[in-house]
Amino acid sequence: MKVSRIFTVFAAILMFVGCKHEVIEPESIDEDFNVTYYVKPPHYKEKQGYLYAKGSEASDFIELASVSEPPFTLVISVSDNKGQEALDFIKNKEDSPISSIQDMYPGREGTAKTYRVVTSKYFQSRHFFVSECYRTEQSTPGNYDISVQPLITVKMNPGQDIKTVEDEYRNVIHLKQENEDGTFLFSCNYKTSYEVLMLTTHIFEKIEVAWAEPSLQGTIYIYNK
Repeated sequence: MKVSRIFTVFAAILMFVGCKHEVIEPESIDEDFNVTYYVKPPHYKEKQGYLYAKGSEASDFIELASVSEPPFTLVISVSDNKGQEALDFIKNKEDSPISSIQDMYPGREGTAKTYRVVTSKYFQSRHFFVSECYRTEQSTPGNYDISVQPLITVKMNPGQDIKTVEDEYRNVIHLKQENEDGTFLFSCNYKTSYEVLMLTTHIFEKIEVAWAEPSLQGTIYIYNK
């Protein structure tokens, strides 16, 4: 890894964890389903995104800009009945912040569901995964159509063992599959897109790793290869 790439990775880490930002305190909490409500996403002022490796010479930080004012569009993934119950609880509250909710894959069997939710407040819960909707410089102006999934793809440098990553992050990621191109797909048990983006950058920082990238949905123009 060249010095220029190390500097880019270090700068990206500082964007996530090294700067002081306005602290967004919860507006309220529903303890029944551990749902926390915010007037704005708690990390909306922070630089969010992922790193794009331009070979061994350097890396670029691809910023994902989030929405700072309501209404907020969230992509929510539920994986079990408890997650569905939590989302239904929010939707059916007398003072529910949700104005619309759409099943993104109607007809899908099983308990795993993905919803596009428009809400006057940002909210999160330990019972489901929530992604903000983002845009990049290449997005159509005003179009926040990019969401993050709790999945991370990792490519190791030649001769390096994926166990290095598995062992260090075993409490938060789990290997789903090894792909034909030599990459590894991990699921992540974090519950917000911000956490997944931050973790992906931390994994990218490892000297054994060629690149790491979150799973993104929407109009994306730059992928690692």
